[in-house]
Amino acid sequence: MENVKRNIFLLSMTQFITLASVVTLITYSSLVAKMMTGSTTLATIPSATAFIATAAFAFPASIFMKKFGRKRGFYFGAFCGGLAGLLAVVSIYLQNYYLLCFATFCHGTYQAFANYYRFTAMEVSPKSFHKQAVSYVILGGVLAGLCAPMLAQFFEANYFEPVLYAGTYCLIIALSLVAHFLIFMIKLPTRDKNSETQDTHENPKVMDVLKRPAFICASLSAACAYLSMSFIMTATPLEVVEVCGFLIEDAAGVIQWHSMSMFAPAIITGTLIARFGSIKIILSGMVLMLASTLVAKSGIELFNFYAGLILIGMGWNFMFTAGTTLLEHAYNENEKAYVQGLNDLVVFSLAAIATLASGFMLENVGWNAMNNIVIGCLMALVTVIIWFVKVRGSGPKDRTDAVV
Repeated sequence: MENVKRNIFLLSMTQFITLASVVTLITYSSLVAKMMTGSTTLATIPSATAFIATAAFAFPASIFMKKFGRKRGFYFGAFCGGLAGLLAVVSIYLQNYYLLCFATFCHGTYQAFANYYRFTAMEVSPKSFHKQAVSYVILGGVLAGLCAPMLAQFFEANYFEPVLYAGTYCLIIALSLVAHFLIFMIKLPTRDKNSETQDTHENPKVMDVLKRPAFICASLSAACAYLSMSFIMTATPLEVVEVCGFLIEDAAGVIQWHSMSMFAPAIITGTLIARFGSIKIILSGMVLMLASTLVAKSGIELFNFYAGLILIGMGWNFMFTAGTTLLEHAYNENEKAYVQGLNDLVVFSLAAIATLASGFMLENVGWNAMNNIVIGCLMALVTVIIWFVKVRGSGPKDRTDAVV
C-alpha cells in the first residue's frame, strides 16, 4: 500500500503540473488572441484548438499507451506541452495568430495523454480504492488553481519584458520540464509482454460500446460537465475584461477560484461516490451547475462571476469524477484501452465544439443566452439518467450495465 500511496501522490503532482499549464493557457490565450486580431469571435479559437487536439488524440493516446506503456505516452505528452509553450512565445514575438493556434493545438495533445493519469490511478491501486484514487489524482488541480496565477505573474514580470505575455508562456515550458521528472519517479507495474502477444481478444465494435447503458450515461455525464464548464469558462475572461470593463487581474482571479473549485471537492468526492453511488453524485453536480447559471444570469458584478464560476467548477468535479468511476463498469479488462479512448473522444469532442462556439456565442447572443444553453444541456442529461436508472433496474446485471 505504501507504493500505491507514492504513485497516487506522484500522479496527483503530475496532474497539478498539467492543470497549472492548462489554467495559464486558458486564462491568457483568449486575451492574447484578442490582442492579435481585435475579434472576440477569433479570440476563443486558440483555446478551442486545444480541446480539438485533446479530442483528436484521446483515442490514439489510449491505443499508443496500450502498445508502448503509460510512461512513454506521458513523456510524449509532456514534450508536446513544452513545445506548445515555446511556439506560443515565438507567436507573440511574431504576432502570428495561426502559430498561436498551432501552439495551443500542441498543448491539447499534452492534455490528451495527461487525461489518462486518472485511469492510471485505478491501475496502480486495489479495486476497493479506485474511487478514492481517481478523486485524489484530480485533487492535484487545487494546487494548480492556487499556484498558476502567481507563477504566471512571476514569469511575466521577470522574463521577456516588455513583450506582453511572452514571459507567461515560458511558465508552460518550465512546467513541462518538471512533469518529465515526476513521470520518471512514478513506478508503474511491469508490463507483461508475453500476455500481450498471446492476447487474442479483438476490440469491440464501436456501435457495441456506444449502445452500452453504462457507457452512454458515464460518457454523456462527463461530456456535459466538460462542455458546460468550458463553454462558460472560455468566455469568462472576455466577458469580465472586454464587456464589463474589469481588469485582467480580476479575470485571472475569477479563473483562479474557478480552478480551485473544480478540484478542491476531490478531497471528499471519491468517498461520496463510494457511499452514495455515481448517479447521485452526478445529479448533485448538475444541481450545482444549475445554481451557477442562475447566479451568472442575476447580474454582472464581480461577485456574480466569482460565485457562478465557483459553483460550475464544483459541479464539474462531481459530474466528471462520478462519470469516470461509472465508466469502469462499461468494459472488461481486455477492452479497457479501447473504451477509455472512445470515452475521451466523445467527452473532448463535445468540449471542443463548445469552446469553439464560445466566443461567437458571446459576441452574437450574449452572456445570459449562453447560460440558458447550459441549462438546456443539463435538462437533456436528466432524460439520459432517468433512462439509465430504468434500464439498470430491469434484467440481469453484467459489466455493460452494472450499478455503482
